[in-house]
Amino acid sequence: MTDSLENTVDTQILHDILANLVTEPDNIKVGRELDEQGVLLTVIVDAKDMGIVIGRNGSMATAIRTVMRAVGKANKMNLRLHFLEPDGSVRYGDKEVHGNTTNSASVKSDYPQSATATSSQTIEEDLSDFVIN
Repeated sequence: MTDSLENTVDTQILHDILANLVTEPDNIKVGRELDEQGVLLTVIVDAKDMGIVIGRNGSMATAIRTVMRAVGKANKMNLRLHFLEPDGSVRYGDKEVHGNTTNSASVKSDYPQSATATSSQTIEEDLSDFVIN
């Protein structure tokens, strides 16, 4: 991944979206590469923020891809997104759920299965930082 020093519309919008989602906005890295299929944006976030960015069953990643595809169409380019999993990231699908462990092979994702980690923290505990009392 090559970090682009230029601030293009697509990288700036993607960075703004991610900065409003994650807990460590200073650790966001967006790479931009041109290839024969168009523009490939590569995203790296802090390990503890990866679950937030991907979302349950990839719903957040799908929404981000949809918005970025619309940005690309508005600027007459084919935009694609690739989320790179940082070392130590946690995937919620690999945790114990009601005493049963889920099979990590059944979890759909954009990143390799071999680089996963598990944690005993629940989603409620992880999201408790975001609850306003």
